[in-house]
Amino acid sequence: MLIYFKMIKAHSFHIPVMGTSFTADTPFKVAHFGIDSAIALNDDLLLEKLRKMYCNKFEIPYNEITEKIEDFRAKRITSYLNLINELAEKKFEELKTAISVKGSELKNEYFNMLPDTSVIKQEFNNITAKYFNLDEIKSWVKGNLSMGSIDVNIMTKVDKENYRDGEKLPVEYNDAHAAFRGYANSDLESSVVLSAGMNPRLFAYMDKFEDFYPDENGDIKKKIVLKVSDYRSAMIQGKFLAKKGLWVSEYRIESGLNCGGHAFATDGVLLGPVLAEFRDNRKELAESIHAVLVQALSQKDRLVPKPNCQ
Repeated sequence: MLIYFKMIKAHSFHIPVMGTSFTADTPFKVAHFGIDSAIALNDDLLLEKLRKMYCNKFEIPYNEITEKIEDFRAKRITSYLNLINELAEKKFEELKTAISVKGSELKNEYFNMLPDTSVIKQEFNNITAKYFNLDEIKSWVKGNLSMGSIDVNIMTKVDKENYRDGEKLPVEYNDAHAAFRGYANSDLESSVVLSAGMNPRLFAYMDKFEDFYPDENGDIKKKIVLKVSDYRSAMIQGKFLAKKGLWVSEYRIESGLNCGGHAFATDGVLLGPVLAEFRDNRKELAESIHAVLVQALSQKDRLVPKPNCQ
């Protein structure tokens, strides 16, 4: 019997990371519509400049995080993610309360973007088909609408060692390690998308943060998403993390040569056969990694989620 880890999405698509800057503030623009998007964490200086710009725009006090500050890279990332999360949540609340002024605004700006197969869109259409009771609608909206996930992307191999006053810093101050810590310490409840291959040192570091462990119901505050080139890669990386007590919530297939500019050494197998292998072995992948996870959580005296047949 598998543990069921919840991962509910409002839309049938998401906006993936694009370069180091093209989606750096996309969540601020789309999260209130329930659309998931991802921020690249490669360039902490860029995120710091964006934080300054948004703080000035919305008259929020800004204290610069300079390179003279201890652990500045991680702190810049945490501060930026918290700011974007705060601004996106404010826009989401404004959208929900707009119905008390103009009921059709919520339908036009939120529900019209959902696919017709969306359960919440169908429910909303049903309760507003014959009449428009604002009190009933507001109550339903509060319990059913959700903000889009503010995900982040870390290229695992972009993990440069760093120095301070001529001395090499400990491995946790490497670029990817610091980026991961910056996300882990943020207020976000979302996913970190790990791309560009396996980094054992980084993966071994990830179990130090509480937000990545499941609670008794299988809920995980910060989820792990892996970009992999094939089934074998998914199995290897999934088991590696499971031995640390960490569950991979989603595997995304990444081509050998992709738009991110990095390449994997592959045998040139087309995506069709790669996807077919995942389809045919999906149950084996989940069950074998799940068994490793449960054993690891038990050995660490951590909470093992309740089994769920869903």
